[in-house]
Amino acid sequence: MAARFYFEIANAEETIRDLVGVEAAGLEEALIEARSVIAEMAEEITGGGREPLWTLLVRNEAGWLVGRLPIRK
Repeated sequence: MAARFYFEIANAEETIRDLVGVEAAGLEEALIEARSVIAEMAEEITGGGREPLWTLLVRNEAGWLVGRLPIRK
């Protein structure tokens, strides 16, 4: 049974919420998807390295935080 997971991008100053989410068979599959999202956006978000540190937060359908991955180049 698939579940919906939401990926938020956050730093100390702001949070960008995911209102759509992705369906995954479970948490492990959601974390694999989250890592691919990080790989795609790391250069853009980390820029010159002076910006605040960003983290990708993974939430389940109930809104519980189930994963936290740093966004790095």
